[in-house]
Amino acid sequence: MSAPDWKQRARITRRAAVFGLTASSILPSIMAPARADDQWSALVAAAKKEGRVVLYSAFVGLAAHKELKKDFESAYGITVDILEARASEVRERIRIEQAAGRNAADVSENGRTTTTLQIKEERVFEPHGPLPSLGRLKADFPSDGMRLPIFAIVYGILANTMLVKPADEPKSWLDLTDPRWKGKILSDDLRTLGGGGVLFSVLQDLYGRSFHEKLAQQELKFSREIPANERRVARGELPLYIPDSLTSLLELKGLPVKFIAPKEGLPYVGYDLALLKNAPHPNAARLLMEHYLGKTMQQNLAKLGLLPTTTDALTGVDPAVAQLETTKLLGTTDPERMNEMLSLAQQIYR
Repeated sequence: MSAPDWKQRARITRRAAVFGLTASSILPSIMAPARADDQWSALVAAAKKEGRVVLYSAFVGLAAHKELKKDFESAYGITVDILEARASEVRERIRIEQAAGRNAADVSENGRTTTTLQIKEERVFEPHGPLPSLGRLKADFPSDGMRLPIFAIVYGILANTMLVKPADEPKSWLDLTDPRWKGKILSDDLRTLGGGGVLFSVLQDLYGRSFHEKLAQQELKFSREIPANERRVARGELPLYIPDSLTSLLELKGLPVKFIAPKEGLPYVGYDLALLKNAPHPNAARLLMEHYLGKTMQQNLAKLGLLPTTTDALTGVDPAVAQLETTKLLGTTDPERMNEMLSLAQQIYR
């Protein structure tokens, strides 16, 4: 073989090798969606055979649960059983059932702090695996494979519009320390878990202890009766209530109140789904988790004043609520520092 022939064949072989490599690298990416679709179709079929899914939820009275049950059962013919209880009660029930090997639940719905502690301390969950809608989660709410963000409760300030003139409205969280509000602020207890604890933690990180020491001098009126607190402000007993959930806006519609979003942003607490170890209905559980990220469910949550976690454009949401749901998020609690924060709050607010 002459040198030119050898070189030409070598070039052809190299080109073929490069083409082969390119084709082999491209082919899986072309086939991957088809395989993923087939795998998901197989999961849906398996879920239908299981015929049931059990959700333990720490959000008592969530209206979207009724729609969830109706829509999911209609779409897949799978029965949805929902047990609602306080966060601590749900956590303890799961711990006992897992320890005893009597696993009744498939999916947990709880706040991010509790879910994180369950992962770290009790190890009762397992990875939920790939879901078709994971790519539609907002940047603020990524999934780590164990915790699936489904919505968030955002907190602002509730003001009585008859007692608080527009010019006097708190524009910043710092404005709560203005002497004009001394003895006039109704508050969830900042020393306990819940919205009050979230507000304390976020503002502590933002402004430090000196801010809380000034706020403590305002003689806050602590009360844990949240719906009653909102009504008290609506009746004019006190001009301000902190922190108030955006969900109240629809319930208080028509009353002389306004939900205020301070310029720094809104504290929030995220809610997650998590797949329980040895779930009796694992395929139906994953299908339910995917359903939560669907447009219908996210829209139902948004209509209640809860912050959706997906990037979908939603319709049918009250314009006032929709606008506030685009407000900047200020931050949330750090589960690792929860006890430290509660202890500090108890020192300051005696």
